[in-house]
Amino acid sequence: MNLQDGISLGEAIFITLFSMAIVFVTLLVISFILAGFKSVFYKEEKKVPVKKEVPPISDNAVVDSTEELVDNDEEIVAVIASAIAAQTGESVENIYIRNIRRVPQNSPAWAVAGRQEGIHNNFNRR
Repeated sequence: MNLQDGISLGEAIFITLFSMAIVFVTLLVISFILAGFKSVFYKEEKKVPVKKEVPPISDNAVVDSTEELVDNDEEIVAVIASAIAAQTGESVENIYIRNIRRVPQNSPAWAVAGRQEGIHNNFNRR
């Protein structure tokens, strides 16, 4: 084979596959490095299960505090269901709420203050 002929098809395929293998191995090494960083720098908080003791129910108790919580929870579910129904235009009977949980606030205090100020300014313009 002369230098003027260039490379053959078999050599071109070999170079292509070899180059793809190098890229794949490099990405695999980077993936392992990032997983190592996660295990070194990320500290998972250990959650200790909280055992709740149920107070004994006395026969003389007229109103139990858990009943008040249940009533309050039912009111919250009713308000949320009606808000969803009003927004979507569906009937409240067609809406099933399975779980309600509070979303933690991840924004810094200055961002929350800025949003509140923006909302306040929008209401004052009207």
